[in-house]
Amino acid sequence: MAALHTPWQKIQHYFWLVCGVCCLFAALVFWAVTDSDDVVEIEKKPETEVQLQIQPEKVATMTHLGALFQEVKPLDLNTRTVVNASHEPEFRGTKFVNEAKNQHAIELFRVTNEAILKSFLKKQSDRKPFIYLRISGENQPEQYVLLYGQYKTAAQANQALSTLKLNLPPSVKPEVVAMQQYVSLVNNLGSEELASNQKLYEIRLKNVPLPKVDESVRLRQQQTQTESKPRSSDAATTSTTIVRRDSSGNVVDVQKSESAVESIPQPQNNNNRPAQGSNPHPQNNEISDPFN
Repeated sequence: MAALHTPWQKIQHYFWLVCGVCCLFAALVFWAVTDSDDVVEIEKKPETEVQLQIQPEKVATMTHLGALFQEVKPLDLNTRTVVNASHEPEFRGTKFVNEAKNQHAIELFRVTNEAILKSFLKKQSDRKPFIYLRISGENQPEQYVLLYGQYKTAAQANQALSTLKLNLPPSVKPEVVAMQQYVSLVNNLGSEELASNQKLYEIRLKNVPLPKVDESVRLRQQQTQTESKPRSSDAATTSTTIVRRDSSGNVVDVQKSESAVESIPQPQNNNNRPAQGSNPHPQNNEISDPFN
């Protein structure tokens, strides 16, 4: 059957159709107005004065990162060697050179054998102004340097050199040197550092009276030990042998054991006489049946 449409339904359908066409037309107009092919540049806004003042402060804080080096010294990771040799008390090391690096001294001579330097020091009556160092490095062979005195300036060292009176060979010519040049060549411990590490202790002994030993107590202990020892003649030994056999009569296992039994000592009567009422002959005790 064909559906019958009333005039009111037709009007409603046309209304919705007209509304859809109007919406489509409005969308086309809006798209045509807003669509443009021109590229728009976006300009960055200039920074304000407040932001410009903050940036230098951030950079200024970075310059204070190394301020701790002025208060806390960095760790010294250089290892110092200890030569296994007996040095004289005038031997100095890294600690002394670092403390006296701004001073000057008179270098008398250099030797490779320390025994020569020791023999020279033993001949001197006053050894207080003498010191000697052990120098070594990449381009420097191992040597021992003998120095005389410590002076604040080179002029004072030259003046002392002019009045120096030591019995040195003509080939040896002392000269004034700065202690700074030995800083990189000395890398060991001095005698004063080794002496401070090895502390000496004194042992004082006092007289103490020895205790008196009572001899009677010692004799009593010996007698007690003698009496407590068992006599071998009074001890009886019992041996036990256990033989195990199987069903056929063959010996399977043999076990032997020994046990000692102490015999009770019997009191002896005077004159070797038996006691009264005692029978010297053994008695045969018979057991009888009381019911017979």
